[in-house]
Amino acid sequence: MRSAPIFSVSMIACLGMVPANSAKAPVTYARVGAWEVNYDVDSCHLFGRFGVGEQSIVAKFTREQPDNQFSLTLYGKPLRVIDAHADVAVTFGSEGLPLKRSAMAGRTGTEDKRPLLIIDRLRLDGFDVLSKDAPAAPDIKAEYEATVKSILIKLPLGKDVRLETGSLGAPFKALRACTSDLVKSWGYDPDVQAKLREAAHPTEHPGKWFQSGDYPTSSIWNGHNGLVAFRLNVDEAGKVEGCRVLYRTNPDDFADLTCKILMKRARMAPALDAAGKPVRSFYVNKVRWRAGG
Repeated sequence: MRSAPIFSVSMIACLGMVPANSAKAPVTYARVGAWEVNYDVDSCHLFGRFGVGEQSIVAKFTREQPDNQFSLTLYGKPLRVIDAHADVAVTFGSEGLPLKRSAMAGRTGTEDKRPLLIIDRLRLDGFDVLSKDAPAAPDIKAEYEATVKSILIKLPLGKDVRLETGSLGAPFKALRACTSDLVKSWGYDPDVQAKLREAAHPTEHPGKWFQSGDYPTSSIWNGHNGLVAFRLNVDEAGKVEGCRVLYRTNPDDFADLTCKILMKRARMAPALDAAGKPVRSFYVNKVRWRAGG
């Protein structure tokens, strides 16, 4: 499926250059226990634990639809950063290319309040979907997934970590099965959606749907930022039938507001099936609300 670029409501640019790291070798964490797949109502999650004790790290891969992209959430004390946003670089496998991202940093709502990082728009092959000059993204084959056996995360101030995942072939196969079931639970035929000639897509740049004046005043004063993943249901004529929030970070300032704006302003072209006939489908994307800092 074709994916549109991420868009933002932001007072400053969301992407930055990764600062130079020291020459120190990354701290390596071995995977402990089996992978776990969580079938959520609106998304699929793949969990792995690395290391033991207080310095352990949990990695969560999340997909909200069948796609080559995913978000990676990391939990653990070694990931503590000072700012709400951290410039990081993520490399999958020994042959992958580093993907530079601005990660959202924070803490869990659990009692131990572990540091966390949310890194979005990642692919195992290192193809940078955020590059405006990038060609059409290739499909990632299962054979390639099987060759990826580690993740290198370069953090600010040279606090780099390497997660020894083992082959991601079987875990990502399970993740694909989950997203197929997810589409079916939404009332769509997974086979039809997988063979679309053209996915439902915006008729204009989706960044135009959001304006700086949409930012809640109270959120600006309180310094609140947020990330909201959403799904638009699009009928055969391209009309947006509904909007559902698939995921949001705390606080909840932006969840209902995001869908309210999308239902009012989003303009879509319908999906085309394998024969070129318009069909009912969906569109999944994320909006990052960032007040600054």
